[in-house]
Amino acid sequence: MNKRNVLNCIEDNQPINRSAIAQMVGLSIPAVMSITDELLEHGMIQSIGRIGSGVGKHPEQFTICGEHFRYIGVDVGRINTRVVITGQDGEVLVSTSKPTKDAEEPEKCIEYLCEQVRETLKKSTVDEKTIVGICIAMPGLIESDTGTVIFSPDFGWKDVPLEKWAQERLEPFHVIVRNANRAQARWETRPGSNNKESTIFCVGLGYGIGSGIISNGEVYYGSSGTSGEIGHIIVNPNGPVCLCGNNGCLEAVSSGRAIAEQAKEIVKNNGDTVIRKLCNNDPENITAKTVFEAAVLQDEIAMRLIDQAAKYIGIALATAINMLDPDTIYLCGGMMKNGEDFLNRIKKYTRERQMHLAGRHVAIRPGSKDELNVAKGATLMIQDSGWEFEALSFLY
Repeated sequence: MNKRNVLNCIEDNQPINRSAIAQMVGLSIPAVMSITDELLEHGMIQSIGRIGSGVGKHPEQFTICGEHFRYIGVDVGRINTRVVITGQDGEVLVSTSKPTKDAEEPEKCIEYLCEQVRETLKKSTVDEKTIVGICIAMPGLIESDTGTVIFSPDFGWKDVPLEKWAQERLEPFHVIVRNANRAQARWETRPGSNNKESTIFCVGLGYGIGSGIISNGEVYYGSSGTSGEIGHIIVNPNGPVCLCGNNGCLEAVSSGRAIAEQAKEIVKNNGDTVIRKLCNNDPENITAKTVFEAAVLQDEIAMRLIDQAAKYIGIALATAINMLDPDTIYLCGGMMKNGEDFLNRIKKYTRERQMHLAGRHVAIRPGSKDELNVAKGATLMIQDSGWEFEALSFLY
């Protein structure tokens, strides 16, 4: 724990000297000297010399070294699969993005994503000996011990041994599988982000809807590892059937997929809407982005669909606030790239629905919008599970 605390302290405050580290983590200077020497020996940190101003001998300063430890993160989205390779310092060395293929056929889909990982490695020219491991971030319920996808409504997968199949195809690299929304939440609380609140609730609003919880700097999994399924809170018992099998889940009424499906039905039934023009009179061309674009053009149907989605998201967030009382809710994902109006509508409906005085300190903010954030968060989850990886075992 002391080693990881020192490493995290350097990541958060670099460049930093041993005396400052000792003060921040509550260790003696000799203990910090011993730990930093070991981190230097393994190439996780580097000395940048004695830097400072004024008279006298200045203390030696340390920063994270990105060269000796590389991490591969994979974001398996329903629309696109993204792969990144990062250094220990979090810098993205190379990335690739491709449409997700054969999502309905798990083994073929996994074959393609493994090919993409190999292509990304080749593109990077990174020495494979420096690769610590690979984390695949996948939407749905993941069995943490085996990396099996117990159920992914977005993909229609049940009991798919993703980790096993990926491991067979990506030897000799060690592969783990984690939930995509937790990877996103992990990125929002990455070293240097200054997001140090005690409880953070990170909601992914995209093709589907999910969430991750960070409590006191740790990812919260729950007793069976299924926490964070806000997309399957029932917000309208009389609503449409969700991909999970229930009626009226948040994901069934407010996700990108749901908004697009609702718009398709309106166009198919000859609704008078700008959406028809934007999709060239072909409902199959409609995406959530099409609806948001029509709303910008003041199309009444599009504005109604978006307002309804925001209302149900607000109901779900109010429920989360009443139960969790988080410091901050971060709203992430592709749907949050559509301007301030959508965010403000969500805030408005959340405030209307949450219990009086409950969660009165919670802040609702947009998350970072980089499309690589889930993949980058996946690389951090390798470090969180360092005991599983030979190269990081000295930290444990």
